[in-house]
Amino acid sequence: MRALGRTATALLVLALGLAVVGPTAAQGEPAAKLQTPPPPTGELRDLGPTISSLTVVEGAYGTLPDGTFAAYAPVMGENAELNVTTSVNGTNTLLGKYSMPGASGGPTIAVGPDGVVYVGTYYQGHLYAWDPATKEMADLGQPVAGETYLFGLSIAPDGTVFGGSYPNAHVWSFHPDRGFTDFGKPVDNDEIKYLKSTVYDPDQNALFVGTQPIPKLFKLDLASKTFTEAEVAAPFPGASVIDLDYAEGRVLANVNNTLRVFDSVANKEVPVTDAGTGQPVTGLPMVARGVSEPRDHKVYFSRLVNAVSHLAYYDLTTDTVTTTDKPSTRGALIGYGWTTEGDHEVLYALAGNYSGGGFRYDPTTGATGSLSYPFAPAPAGLQHLLPTRDGSEIFFDAFLNGSTSKLDVASGVITPVTRLGQVEDWTLGEEDETTIYAGTYPNGSLIAFRPDQPAGADNPKIFANLKESHAQIRPIDVQVHDGTLYAATSPDYGLRGGAIATVDLASGSVQVTRNVVQDHTMAALAFLGDKVYAGSSTEGGTGTDPIAGTAKLVEWDPATREVVRSIEPVPGARSVNALTAHNGRLYGLADSTVFEFDPVSWKVIRAVPLDGVGAVQAASRGELIFHPNGYLYASVGESLFALDPFTLKGDRQAEKAYRLELSADRDLLMLVWPAGFENPIHYGRFTPAETQCATPDIRDFVTVRGVVTPVRNRFVITGCTLQDVINKLIADRSSTAVAARELDRYVANRTITERERGELLRALG
Repeated sequence: MRALGRTATALLVLALGLAVVGPTAAQGEPAAKLQTPPPPTGELRDLGPTISSLTVVEGAYGTLPDGTFAAYAPVMGENAELNVTTSVNGTNTLLGKYSMPGASGGPTIAVGPDGVVYVGTYYQGHLYAWDPATKEMADLGQPVAGETYLFGLSIAPDGTVFGGSYPNAHVWSFHPDRGFTDFGKPVDNDEIKYLKSTVYDPDQNALFVGTQPIPKLFKLDLASKTFTEAEVAAPFPGASVIDLDYAEGRVLANVNNTLRVFDSVANKEVPVTDAGTGQPVTGLPMVARGVSEPRDHKVYFSRLVNAVSHLAYYDLTTDTVTTTDKPSTRGALIGYGWTTEGDHEVLYALAGNYSGGGFRYDPTTGATGSLSYPFAPAPAGLQHLLPTRDGSEIFFDAFLNGSTSKLDVASGVITPVTRLGQVEDWTLGEEDETTIYAGTYPNGSLIAFRPDQPAGADNPKIFANLKESHAQIRPIDVQVHDGTLYAATSPDYGLRGGAIATVDLASGSVQVTRNVVQDHTMAALAFLGDKVYAGSSTEGGTGTDPIAGTAKLVEWDPATREVVRSIEPVPGARSVNALTAHNGRLYGLADSTVFEFDPVSWKVIRAVPLDGVGAVQAASRGELIFHPNGYLYASVGESLFALDPFTLKGDRQAEKAYRLELSADRDLLMLVWPAGFENPIHYGRFTPAETQCATPDIRDFVTVRGVVTPVRNRFVITGCTLQDVINKLIADRSSTAVAARELDRYVANRTITERERGELLRALG
């Protein structure tokens, strides 16, 4: 933050606190050389965490040195921890939590033949290893330089760990004696960003790998280090080969939640028979991460039956899938382990992502059971916050698992509310009651939620799932205007062409227009009267590279759903990532450049790059708010700026803070990064310093008794404008001599010119 400079401190109080002293300015000094007082400084207070959540993407099982059968779960969260618990048919006990410093989550886990537990993490893309003999966690480092996510761990009998990465889709391995090996990318295709899954075939010394967002399956011959693409019976659906498993000459692939099976020797898809119909199928729906190790030539996984996960098995001798009548009431199966109880083996599985659920199946007796594991919730990275209009409550949404909580500001009590999903943006409705309208990932859902009403079948109310109908998964900007819910969206993985979606809140009618700007994501919305304006981004869906060209600002007609006119407001900018309307103009953020735009003349009035921000080009990394104190506040990347709206110049006010919401008490609410964390897990309040003019008059031109003068308005001391000075002179019935002396002081301090002084005195008469 920057303290008030010499110009501001030289301005002393008279009437409004507006008398000034200082050196004499040159007569007729050009306005371009006038001094501008800085915006008010402020203070950001870190008020701590609001959500701890439990999210397990994938789990595993193993046996500890003392013979205890244990469940392993890397709980997602900042400085993520590997949880180790007992696993028995009854009450389970947390045996320990082992931190992985710097990791925001561990989406993939595997257990080696020696019992060592490996976890692949993000955002630093490191491999961790926990040794149950020593109970120590080791950071093994980054398998491939520059790769930030690790996926799809699998392990060979000799202890070699294999995995994949993002953003360059490399295949890699690790062995304790040899360290890391980089096998490169299976195919030369820049659109493939994820190596999402791997599985080792011990019979051929081969590795099978799956990709995203273009789903393909490849076989890597580890002796020759050559990749060969698998032969499929029909094109893969969706965007991802989510999981791979190997059993008895078969590679079982979860491709966008459908089961596809391959002969590992022939590297060719084989037909699968659905036991329920007796018919061969290509792509049988499944809902699971992985399958169990085989027993009696069967591997187990889960499928949906009437929206409930049920145990199913794949018979490796007949290539037949049978869905049992055994429900997994805690959710889809996401990790498996066999253990001996009595004289035979039983299957355990982690079930569901958010509640520490488990499932037990005894194939001898047919008995099943639901389990609970005491995994410890972790501080959640926060995605959004939203205050109510009176500021008495603040809602928070967590990254990844979409947990939602409510803070009662007066008491400080935080309570969970209905889980909305991972909110990409949300807003309050125009009605008197508190209705939250939100857009959520991964289904591109547009929803309405009444937190003052009981949760139920229609609360939250889902208007649309844009993924299913229009391949849109991220509603980046969600706003309500004139009875219509608007959403500017980003497409699904690997795709291009965002949309503007609208919901008529009276009828519930949904309309979606894709490729408003061809191949661009739609990133920002603003409204002036009946006009709709939108900013675009050259980004595509996750896993794509931005296309060539510049982000656009468009006027969009909601009646015809067509672009009326278009402009590139900041040459070379990738994204118009924020828009707001004020005084009949648009203010926008294009990457890290703030601009003012006149929609009548259809011209950019001024554009000012913000210093020291870096390359902020993401479609969702910017917000603009006009504060009652007259200044424009910009959240850009991880910085907060206060800007003079007349010049768009200002100061950085805070760092390591994200998002921006104005509270009824005039504080700006933000999400805050504590030291040593990769995501904002705290919330904070930024309080601007008080100024002499609490709500300054910031009209464009100085107006005297209803007559607009040619003198441009501006801040002449921090927080007070030239219009405020004139208003006070008029209210005090100041004489011409008093007015002249007052204006002389502003000339002396180079905040107005001699010519402007004359214009104002003539107007004052």
